[in-house]
Amino acid sequence: MRPTGAHAASGELDLTGVACPLTWVRTRLALESMDPGDELWVRLDPGEPRESVPRSAEEDGHHAERQGEHVRIVRR
Repeated sequence: MRPTGAHAASGELDLTGVACPLTWVRTRLALESMDPGDELWVRLDPGEPRESVPRSAEEDGHHAERQGEHVRIVRR
């Protein structure tokens, strides 16, 4: 379930149980199908996935922030 207060044009992706680097590959594919300004809420396991996905998103020019077990990414 997406945290409350999320942007109307958004998507959700549950990647719990998925190992790195597939977490970023699947996240990137989802972002590519979205429009600039859309939000993607990604649910990730703790540790490397929650560290690497937002870092990779920012390296690709997107805005990313951690919110509990989710990472919120705004597509640029």
